[in-house]
Amino acid sequence: MQERDSVSSEPTVVTLTNRRGMTIILTNLGASWLSCILPLANGQRDVVLGSPNMTKQKEQEVYLGATVGRVANRIKNAQFSVNGIQYNVTNNQGVHCLHGGKDNFSYRIWNISQQNAHQVTFSLISPDGDQGFPGELKVEVNYELTEENQVVIRYQHQTTQICPVNLTNHTYFNLAGEGAGETVLGHELEIQSGYYLPTDLDGIPTGEWKSVANTHFDFRCVKTIGRDFLQDADQKAARGYDHTFILDDTLNNARQPIASLRSPNGDVQMNVLTTMPSMQLYTGNYLISVAGKTGEYVPYSGVAFETQFPPNAVNHPEWGAQFSPISQPEQIYISETCYQFIF
Repeated sequence: MQERDSVSSEPTVVTLTNRRGMTIILTNLGASWLSCILPLANGQRDVVLGSPNMTKQKEQEVYLGATVGRVANRIKNAQFSVNGIQYNVTNNQGVHCLHGGKDNFSYRIWNISQQNAHQVTFSLISPDGDQGFPGELKVEVNYELTEENQVVIRYQHQTTQICPVNLTNHTYFNLAGEGAGETVLGHELEIQSGYYLPTDLDGIPTGEWKSVANTHFDFRCVKTIGRDFLQDADQKAARGYDHTFILDDTLNNARQPIASLRSPNGDVQMNVLTTMPSMQLYTGNYLISVAGKTGEYVPYSGVAFETQFPPNAVNHPEWGAQFSPISQPEQIYISETCYQFIF
């Protein structure tokens, strides 16, 4: 492993390739995943949405491929209390805090601290008070491309004060190809989850954990994303799926898939494995005239699987420690999510 501590004002692009010819392209701008190129029998196919160049990547506001934090998803009214102390963080979605606030991790140039042919580690130090969050936070995000066509993302963090931390990746996938001109509504999806979190009109969970049984959120048996699409009030409020699924707690060990996505013609499958307790399913509802590699992206051009603690969990301690994003000072926290491609 090559050791270095590289950071500059301009983004650096990193390419990883395995012996089977699969390639992923990353950048230290937002510790982001830019491309995922699969060597299929009929040619190479990029199955990840991304910007046409680094200038557009800096300008886009839909978190294409980004590592988001300190706290992924939403914090209601951009405030929370820990140990009786109230904190106000920056609001960037109305009165709420989304994905860490106005100057979140997605737009920063990270250090490249380690790199070899198969993996790279991006690191970042977030100072005490950053976006209103307490404590200095040290974060490392390691991407590894394995010979089994897995992209393994490992997160490690440590804070100097008690603080919520909820890191995730915001890559959008389209297994038909990002330039195929197809939405993801024809993709088949399976999610091992018995509960989802209904939200209000701002995307904030109401607090209820609702059984997926007899709802359009039941993906326990394979179905196309489009089959029950926009058929209920929860989806209509969000313009699609933008909801958290509570994962089967026997599977969140990163050894068994918690979700599987298949291309419309079945030639590519992606399994998602994770150590996290929940996952946000987002069908790209607000991909509106976004500059892409081969053209403009429109709603539903890609789907994101954001493994994480539930949104606004810092304000729902009744959900229990398993779902709490609270990090204690001077402890090292590690989580992992794997995207495995079968083709």
